[in-house]
Amino acid sequence: MIKLTQVRAPPLNPPREQVPLEPLLFFSCVCRKKTKGSPEGLAPLAGLRNYFFAKLRKNGTVEYPSVLVRYLLAMSIEEDIIKRIIKVLVYIDQRLDEEISLEELARKACYSPYHFHRVFFAIVGETVHKYVRRLKLERAAGKLRYTSLPVTEIALDANYETPSAFAKAFKQSMGTSPERYRFDNALKKLKEYPMIHPDAIQKIDDLELLFIRSVGDYSKSPSEAWIKLHKFIEENSLDSKKLRYFGISHDDPNITPEGKLRYDAAILAPGVKERGEVGREILQGGKYAVFTHKGPYSTLEESFNRIFLKWLPASKETFDETRRCFTEYFHLEFVKTNPEKLVTKIFIPLL
Repeated sequence: MIKLTQVRAPPLNPPREQVPLEPLLFFSCVCRKKTKGSPEGLAPLAGLRNYFFAKLRKNGTVEYPSVLVRYLLAMSIEEDIIKRIIKVLVYIDQRLDEEISLEELARKACYSPYHFHRVFFAIVGETVHKYVRRLKLERAAGKLRYTSLPVTEIALDANYETPSAFAKAFKQSMGTSPERYRFDNALKKLKEYPMIHPDAIQKIDDLELLFIRSVGDYSKSPSEAWIKLHKFIEENSLDSKKLRYFGISHDDPNITPEGKLRYDAAILAPGVKERGEVGREILQGGKYAVFTHKGPYSTLEESFNRIFLKWLPASKETFDETRRCFTEYFHLEFVKTNPEKLVTKIFIPLL
């Protein structure tokens, strides 16, 4: 039998401290389980919240399930929580080669370390320590896979004091030693890819973008992010023809587990304010090699392989791992009708 709770009408704008943290975390965990890490499950409950709050203000009290009470109370501050966590995730991305403390991230999110730790886990699905550690080790795996850097240098870059400490952490995460991982994946480089050449090597300015992040299989999650971002474009009455469209694939599907692949659907829209799941991030300018990929997005991986396995080793250029590779999309009118006519610019950061 469902327990019912009698609730008196809350003020129109209840102070945040009146809402206990536990309902918020419980609500976030439920949504995360239902939506595989995405906060999109919050939306269907928004109308329900408004309906019950309207009845509360009209009648003074109303009875409904106590679990639902917890959901509805959480809704009033959930958007603010998401904004704070998005800001922290962008901050981590920009400083992954540095030592990042829990206290530093908590200050960025305006929480105490204790509460920040709990909120981060509820939204992201990993503790702060495990999340940062995994990203550092996956970056190290990329260096083992695509470069000939010594293991000791890779260990130090990943902020490990000794190669043995790095080897232990790497094996726990990847299931094998760094040396064995490099050997096994070096065999996969033997496949002959045709050479590719950049259209240009040029300097670009910083790009301040609005973005929505999705997590999961790259064959599915990008489209989910773009559906949400197009809704944001419509809600803000933006002229889609005047926008620039970008994609940022943060992880290598050859290294990162499928369920943790991060993708940002992004637009350049000066003067537009972020809201809800839409965050703000800066793509750092500087020197980039710019390539052109023609055809469907499903074949983009082959172009990246040609760049990293053929062009980069043969060139005199050095990849800048502190900045992200990104893509810019053109001729989007052909996405559904004729993907062969799609044009994508690939930007590779260089030192």
